[in-house]
Order: sequence, then structure tokens, then C-alpha cells
Amino acid sequence: MLRRNMKVTPMSFNPFAQVGKVFETWQKLADDSVQRTASFYAEIEKAEAKNVERAESAVHEFVKLTKESLAYSTQLGAEWRKLSLESLQSATQAFSKAGEASR
Repeated sequence: MLRRNMKVTPMSFNPFAQVGKVFETWQKLADDSVQRTASFYAEIEKAEAKNVERAESAVHEFVKLTKESLAYSTQLGAEWRKLSLESLQSATQAFSKAGEASR
């Protein structure tokens, strides 16, 4: 058989036939990506909330310790002033008695 006697039908090729499927696939991938990103951000938000809670707790503990330290420092200062005054009075009395005894 000769080719010229054969009826050749060209292959039908429509380059736009797959566009719909490609778009659907792309849309599904994009939607999945958005969903995964939203889930990731939700987890990040939970972690940030825990970190903020821990930071607030640390700040409150620091404030409490600072107040206690200031109160203790004030108490130590008052005790030191009291002891130094008592020591000064004792020394003054001792020198006064020693001075009176030597007369």
C-alpha cells in the first residue's frame, strides 16, 4: 500500500485541554499550602503565648525579689545605724569613765 492512498487523520491536539486540570491541581496545592501555613502560624501563636506567660512570670518574680531585697537592705541599714550608735555611745561612756578615773 502506498501512503498516498491511505487517509491520514491528523492527531487532534488541543493545548488548552489540560489547562483546567493544571489549574485545579495548582489550586489544590495552593489551598493545601495556605492550610499548612495557617496551622503553622497557629502553633507559633501557641508557643508565643507560652513564652509571654513565662516572661510575665519571670518579671513578677524579679519584682518580688527586688522588693524583698530593698526591704532587707533597709532593715540592714537601720540595724547598722543602731549598732554604730550604740558602739559610739559605749565608747564615749568608756572614755568618759576613763577620763574621770584619771582625775
